[in-house]
Amino acid sequence: MKNYLRIVLFLLLTSNISNAQVVFQHVDYSQVYDYLDEMANMKVIELNSAVKPYTRIFIAEKLSEIRNKKETLNKRQQEEWKFYMREYSKELDASSQTDFLTKKMFGADRTKFRDREKRVDLFYFRDSTFMFTLNPILGAQFWTNDSGNVYHRWNGAEMMFYAGKHLGVYANLRDNYMSKAITSPDFLTQQTGGGFKNPTYGFSNRDAVEYSEMRGGITFNGKWGYIGLIKDHNVWGNNYNGANILSSRAPSFAQIRLQVKPSKWLELNYFHGWLSSKVIDTAATQFYGTGTTTAYVPKYMAANFITVKPVKNLHFSIGNSIIYSQDFNAGFLIPFIFYKSLDHTYSTLGNSQLFVDLSVRNLKHCHFYVTGFFDDISFGRLFEENALNPWSIKAGTRISNIIKNVSLTAEYTRNNVLAYKHFNPETTFETTKYNMGHYLRDNAQDIFLMVSFKPVARLSVDLIYNYSNKGPDYPDDRNAVDPVTGQDIIFTYPFQKKLIWEKTAYAVQAQYDILNDFTIRAKVEMADVKDENGVYTHPLFQGDQMTTSLMLTVGF
Repeated sequence: MKNYLRIVLFLLLTSNISNAQVVFQHVDYSQVYDYLDEMANMKVIELNSAVKPYTRIFIAEKLSEIRNKKETLNKRQQEEWKFYMREYSKELDASSQTDFLTKKMFGADRTKFRDREKRVDLFYFRDSTFMFTLNPILGAQFWTNDSGNVYHRWNGAEMMFYAGKHLGVYANLRDNYMSKAITSPDFLTQQTGGGFKNPTYGFSNRDAVEYSEMRGGITFNGKWGYIGLIKDHNVWGNNYNGANILSSRAPSFAQIRLQVKPSKWLELNYFHGWLSSKVIDTAATQFYGTGTTTAYVPKYMAANFITVKPVKNLHFSIGNSIIYSQDFNAGFLIPFIFYKSLDHTYSTLGNSQLFVDLSVRNLKHCHFYVTGFFDDISFGRLFEENALNPWSIKAGTRISNIIKNVSLTAEYTRNNVLAYKHFNPETTFETTKYNMGHYLRDNAQDIFLMVSFKPVARLSVDLIYNYSNKGPDYPDDRNAVDPVTGQDIIFTYPFQKKLIWEKTAYAVQAQYDILNDFTIRAKVEMADVKDENGVYTHPLFQGDQMTTSLMLTVGF
């Protein structure tokens, strides 16, 4: 493993080194992602949007490209460009400076916010070889309807620094408290889950949960890309309502992440991750007179995604992954191979997947995309009659600014029976018991429609329709045989012969960025949720409800 890392670092850090250090901008900052997406749809920039999160320097470079075409933007788009440049100027302006909260904010010589070239930070320092910034994290979200109330609060801090031309370091720590566990692994929601501590000792509310989330890492960059040891989320697959390859639904996990761009038409993304199996290793678990130290089975994941651009504004991506357990295998550190074949060589009995993504922006204003996730792949089974093919397909479009400052989004997702499932609990497509793919999991469908209006800079008003449903959860039992027909029962599972969960929702949502990293969002949703077994939706949101939510956050 050490030799492998040395080779990769050598390739990355050879000749013509860029001075763009790498730190990731989390996907929770959806506003800047949506802005870049809009610019790509308008053909102002080109964008491979199949792999997220973007790096901060990547965002800064795209904003610099937009600068050269500012005359093509309307007033609202230009004002938003200035707003985002206040944040990402830290990647572009290498001049020595010190900035901190309250500096030049008061008094006769104060600098008005709209005149600032850089946002206000709690603390910021930069010289010719080093940059450091520190900011607080503070936020709360509140939901209320006829069934009751629930709130979620979080607090912490984030920092990042760049050193020299190659080193980037970042850390984001937040402590969370939720008055009811509305993001448990079984619930069909897009909210990111956590490693809950329950009951919360010292609190009178035994329905509440606490958890902390630590993200961060250290990266090295070079001419062709970067390599890093990080703990963060991966979001793979184009989407506007939940990715179906890799999503941010599950807690983040530690990983070696690599990106290589040897040319303008080719890009490789890869990671090897250390997952949390939550499967008890009975042999390693230790028992004491006063308690037990529980050990869990080690669980790993390797994945790659190769993107090619045959023509401008058209990106095609294909990749594969393997989830394996028990013994670490250095072969899965090779970033460009087909992992199922390697799995056959070592007989690790891993769980393999194949992904594809097609993104087309050749028609101005329009983005068309199709994303496929193929689980436990078997090429021979693809052509068998009545064979089981557990896959997920997503297709959609977004049309931006045919009507000024209005965008239209339509997206459909279908997850076949047994997609994202596996018979071996040690190699499921999960970490910390959360599915890493689409939030509806298998035997499900989702229809999403949205009209977004941005009347002024930094304000978005969305009208949303969302219909989703789910059929029964069938077991991945590969030994069961029908005694009458002799057919494997696993091949007889019908797609949504009945529905056990169904949601129809209409919503209006407004969001405004008061300052950089300071956002307020309000939402009113009329939803009818039918949960036959009462396990997929928290009781607070079941039935016919009008739910109002309000969120205020500093930091993302």
